[in-house]
Amino acid sequence: MGLAAAAGAALAGCHSGEGSADGKTVLEFPSWQAADGTFSLWWQELIAEFERAHPDVRVDFYALPFDSYVDQLTIRFAAGDRPEIVHLPARNAAEFAGRGWLTSLDDRLRRTDILRTWTPLQEEMALDGEHHGVLLLGYGYTLYYNQRLLASVGAEVPTTTEEMIAAAEAITGHGVYGFGATTAPNPDNYTELAAFVVGGGGALSTDDGGFTADSDAAIAGLDLYRRALAQAPQGIQSQQRNELFLTGKIAMLLDGPFFLNELGAATDTVRPDLQVARAPFPRVPGGVSNSIHIPAGIDPPKARAVWDLIELACTPRWQRRYTELTVNPAPRAGSVTDRALAETPQLELFQQLADEAVSIFPGHQAHREQFGRVSDIVSAASTALITTDESTASIAAHLQDELEQAMES
Repeated sequence: MGLAAAAGAALAGCHSGEGSADGKTVLEFPSWQAADGTFSLWWQELIAEFERAHPDVRVDFYALPFDSYVDQLTIRFAAGDRPEIVHLPARNAAEFAGRGWLTSLDDRLRRTDILRTWTPLQEEMALDGEHHGVLLLGYGYTLYYNQRLLASVGAEVPTTTEEMIAAAEAITGHGVYGFGATTAPNPDNYTELAAFVVGGGGALSTDDGGFTADSDAAIAGLDLYRRALAQAPQGIQSQQRNELFLTGKIAMLLDGPFFLNELGAATDTVRPDLQVARAPFPRVPGGVSNSIHIPAGIDPPKARAVWDLIELACTPRWQRRYTELTVNPAPRAGSVTDRALAETPQLELFQQLADEAVSIFPGHQAHREQFGRVSDIVSAASTALITTDESTASIAAHLQDELEQAMES
């Protein structure tokens, strides 16, 4: 805890940390999206309007890297040094709430229409029957593909997982890969593995607290994932995967609607070939992207100011603006406008996938509260699928044992 306190103090020392500047109350707001060229535009516009309505408040919006984001916030919260505006990968929200680090928003939400108009995935924010945050994005997985590379082997856009893997196998070679994945330890190992399992009709866990990683359906999903990984470049992180796709070295990958914005960075010769389609699974795997929260224990005036920002973000106007700027379907119903569709026709598909999505994240409360441990164990299984010759069934059995032991302890 002493190390955590020291690390938290060091992190906080890089910013205002005093709670006021030039006579204004400062709300500290770290976020990985502050460095994102698209999502940051929405935040900056929203914050500017909020500050106009609250001239005595300044929002200190700054970037932290995503790969270490949760670890850095965990250190700070453990040290009692909490930013006023808490932005989280939504899959980690239950962990923070379970440790008593987030304020229940139920009383505030009851005075709004948010719960009535939001995506059902908002329930991922509930713990012990109370909502501790507001979901900012729910999604279904999309297939991103290079039309030229598929055509080079006579392949159509795949509509089944077997078709996708067959096309990937035909393409891989001479420095080009049929499939792209995160093949080094990374938080995305969990999401990529779980997408194959859930998309194929299986699950890693059950809503009643059990695990099913060694079920026939889960093993089938793991085996398909393993076959896809064999057509992917080895030892790469998510950003390297993306860069290889954008330079024409990877033919297909699976991601959420947020990856569409990165296609503009593709080389001029590659960009016209990059397209999107429904992920080739029997059912749509999906999940929750990010969420916003009020930390427990902050001064009531600051808590009111943070809620004002959250409530502003949830208004129909700013939800429509979210869709237009980020090219992602906002969680409020009716936020995909005709104007947004005219500019980005893919939004129609993204909205359909979000509506159909089956969550890849645990449903049971204990699993959600311990998601960090669950994710690490699943990531290790992903590594075993990549680096060993052990049978998929054996890896699944080991994964099942590790998950059960983690919950028992």
